[in-house]
Amino acid sequence: MLRVLIVMVLVVLAGCAPRGRLAYLAQPSPEARTIFVGSTRAPNPETGQPFGTERSFDLRLAKFDVATPPDHQSGTIDYPKDGQPADPQTQFMVSSAQIDMSQNAFRRDLRAALARQNGQAVVFVHGFNNDFSEGLYRMAQLGTDFDLPGVFVHYSWPSRAHVLGYAYDRDSALFARDGLSELLEDLQAAGARQILLIGHSLGAQLTMEVLRQEALGHDQSLLRDINGVILISPDIAVDVFLSQAQALKTLPQPFVIFTSQRDRALQLSARLSGAEDRLGDLKDFKRVARYKITIVDVGAFSVGDGHFDLAQSPALIKLLDRAGQVAKVLTGEQIGRTSLASAVILTVDNATQIVLSPLAQSGG
Repeated sequence: MLRVLIVMVLVVLAGCAPRGRLAYLAQPSPEARTIFVGSTRAPNPETGQPFGTERSFDLRLAKFDVATPPDHQSGTIDYPKDGQPADPQTQFMVSSAQIDMSQNAFRRDLRAALARQNGQAVVFVHGFNNDFSEGLYRMAQLGTDFDLPGVFVHYSWPSRAHVLGYAYDRDSALFARDGLSELLEDLQAAGARQILLIGHSLGAQLTMEVLRQEALGHDQSLLRDINGVILISPDIAVDVFLSQAQALKTLPQPFVIFTSQRDRALQLSARLSGAEDRLGDLKDFKRVARYKITIVDVGAFSVGDGHFDLAQSPALIKLLDRAGQVAKVLTGEQIGRTSLASAVILTVDNATQIVLSPLAQSGG
């Protein structure tokens, strides 16, 4: 009990830090990366922010050009914060933006971008306790650090953006299912034929709920265009995940789950939920062995609360970068041909677990 209280205090203290905000460069940057956005966040009339924390029944469409700072280092993310001046040299900033686009204009621009990327798209769904700008900048960081190919698309659901807003966020993740389905349909209508879905934390639960929803529908063409799913620190009860996977029958491939038993945020979530464990800190991967899944244990690279090691550990990013594109190499069949010399690989039935350790421990 004492450990839980300590974790809660640390989480609350972390929540006192200034939050991210949208800040614009004085001049548009030709090197900025375009991120298409679908959001079920309503505007905040008090602050004037275009995307607040309240829920919108309408899917709002936008397009942002986000510039990576010249001094950016892998595994770090710095962005403008409330009450502080922005620094374009070190912080991710917005180069230009179009907000509340019509569906026709959104699909037109998306179609042109997809044509230049051979129909490839990467969709990122943020997790618990994120405001709009933080999720947007996070996608820009992931795309930069892993050199992700394709058109970037961010789904921003209405998180309360507060460490004590967990119940609100869990309800919002359920509320936001139809919005994500609609965004994926816009992607498909615009010509996306290879969609990689990335969900973090509660965003992973939202991602799985939408996949389940699509699997139970009559038209399953969207599922055929999803050519990969990556769940990062998924905040999902293991039994709930198994029920979602059962509805899907066959999971999109590759299907990769990044886990860590050092994830303090998920440990707290498990206590609050009364569950034994969450999918993101899975202790026995045999529980999901009936499905073709690659589980990547990154606990050895734990940073901070251990809830987003994939984005926050420079050593882990370096390791995966040496192996090639993260979405293409982290499958059981391919892992033996990569440079992940520090990996311990276990296979049970259809599932593969890869336990990573720092390169220094393997002479890499």
